Amino acid sequence: MFGKKIPTQVYYLLAIFLVIFLLGLTGIFRPAQSLLEKTLVIPVKQKVYDWQRFSKKELGDCQLKNEKETAELKAKIASLTEENLAQKRLLSAPLPKDWQFLPVAVIEVKDETLTLSLGKRDGIREGMVALLGETYLGRVTLVSEELSQVRLPSFLEEKLLVKIVSSEVEKIVSFPDQVTLGKGLSVGRGQGRIRVEQILSSEGIAKGNLVITNVEGTDLLVGEVEEVIEKKGEVFKSALVKRFYNPEELDTIFLVRGKL
Repeated sequence: MFGKKIPTQVYYLLAIFLVIFLLGLTGIFRPAQSLLEKTLVIPVKQKVYDWQRFSKKELGDCQLKNEKETAELKAKIASLTEENLAQKRLLSAPLPKDWQFLPVAVIEVKDETLTLSLGKRDGIREGMVALLGETYLGRVTLVSEELSQVRLPSFLEEKLLVKIVSSEVEKIVSFPDQVTLGKGLSVGRGQGRIRVEQILSSEGIAKGNLVITNVEGTDLLVGEVEEVIEKKGEVFKSALVKRFYNPEELDTIFLVRGKL
């Protein structure tokens, strides 16, 4: 095997490669190399890079789109679930059968004010009563074409005539047989605080009593007496009120749009 003679062509090829290598060192092939890179190598690399970027972007966009669609679907399901629960809560409340209700989404809670997703175009008008089941949330005070706002009873200086009744009854509204323990003026103090003022000192109210307000002949729950504040010799006393809901958790509420 070692005795075989190497073909002459091999020597020729080696000589050619050596000449090309030496010439390459001199720079004689640089113009041709530049032309080759400009017309073939660069375009090909650019195409490959663009395709890679496009593929990654398309995949990323697809993933983001899927995540966005999934999040939107979950939000929609949560919203429908909350609205369904709100509907059930409303149906279970002993409210007048001739009242008409309009479900509306709360889209912002700020400074004891609820911003709602409906406005004039949807038939919203100032003065409409907002409810959460049997609980009074306030009245619509501001309406634009697409949005409206409701001030909670805790809104600073928001005033509301209320009465105080025993808590031994079912905590849901309609207290026809209840003896009123006291009457007063509910005044919002901001930051979730409500204070009932101008309660006669002779009226026997206590912690745990219910605070209600009357809307078109129907009693609605405002909250519960948390503390009674009185001074000996004073004509009036006051009471701090705790509400039964967290505004930040409100999703779907109802507006009383009128009667049948």
